[in-house]
Amino acid sequence: MCAGGLATFAALLVSFARVPGRRRLVFVLLRGGFDGLAAVVPYGNPSYRSVRGGMAFEREALVPLADGFALAPGLAPLATLWNDDQLVALHALAIPYRTRSHFDAQAILETGLDQPKGSSDGWLNRLLQVMDGRAEGIAVAAGLPLSLSGPHPVATWSPSRLGAVEASYVERLHYLYRHDPQLRDRFEAALQLDAESGAGSMSGGRGPRQALGSIPGATARFLKDPDGPNVAAVELGGWDTHSNQGMQDGPLDRRFGQLAEALVGFRSQLGEAWSGTTVVVMTEFGRTAQPNGTGGTDHGTAGAGFVLGPELTKGRVVTDWPGLGSKELFEGRDLRPTLDTRAVLEGVLAGVFDLTPAQLARVFPGSEAIRPIYDIVRG
Repeated sequence: MCAGGLATFAALLVSFARVPGRRRLVFVLLRGGFDGLAAVVPYGNPSYRSVRGGMAFEREALVPLADGFALAPGLAPLATLWNDDQLVALHALAIPYRTRSHFDAQAILETGLDQPKGSSDGWLNRLLQVMDGRAEGIAVAAGLPLSLSGPHPVATWSPSRLGAVEASYVERLHYLYRHDPQLRDRFEAALQLDAESGAGSMSGGRGPRQALGSIPGATARFLKDPDGPNVAAVELGGWDTHSNQGMQDGPLDRRFGQLAEALVGFRSQLGEAWSGTTVVVMTEFGRTAQPNGTGGTDHGTAGAGFVLGPELTKGRVVTDWPGLGSKELFEGRDLRPTLDTRAVLEGVLAGVFDLTPAQLARVFPGSEAIRPIYDIVRG
């Protein structure tokens, strides 16, 4: 049923949100499990080359950041943001729940909770609920993202196009099956086989690695409208790289290049509206520290992310680096998580929209023990 029912029309959908003031937030979700060790490379770590083996980049191919970290070759366009103190790299970053399921991990990241069940609201929708004054809703996504789902109404925009399997269709199947242990396990197994085959039509990576195309321009067009929204949710699939990641100029590095060009292009297309805009880039989980036997990586735990924009306090690498030694890896296979996604998001929201601790607690319920990182964005 999965193989036959998933060949369908795809649509790229955008949902929005307006909040008081002219500061703007863009949340970019990289669906599928972004390989943080390939993106933000810890080349200064003594165990890096031995852990990554044949997938370790040569130092001269990298774009140095600071503290022994560097960007993958494909992410080189981000160097212009780094040089302008408009890029923060996040590492050893993870959701507060340990799972290797795309759907559970994405649900946690998008609801802002510490477990995959407990709320049908997304944290962006709750943000709109707690903001003072008007709050409206936009996202660039394959279906309304869970992060924007909830009682606060949002609008959508979707240029139609043909494609393989659509993210929202796969996700609805997952929610249909998730409460049945037998069907859930078989569905997850089908997704795994699909990813390993290289087809990518059903995986948590959400279909083929589509060109990012009009995504930056469409998002910028809405955000720079004087009467437009202030918050955008964007999702980009194609990061479930179980095989053939490649090296410099390889499949994953080219995908990095598309992402970097999209982010830099977004800044350019926003023009004057870039002032006051902050972009957060996250994924549901990282990938295994060691490559697998097919030149890829499997579902992992901690990974990397980014915060971009002119309102950053300074460009830097934010991490409590755990190391890559055999005794330092989580469960002997993954980068150990030391940075909670909620700590980053709460700190960013406090800086961008001047939210109080009480408001942050409503956006991220159950996170009272988490200390927000307040010095990423200027308040």
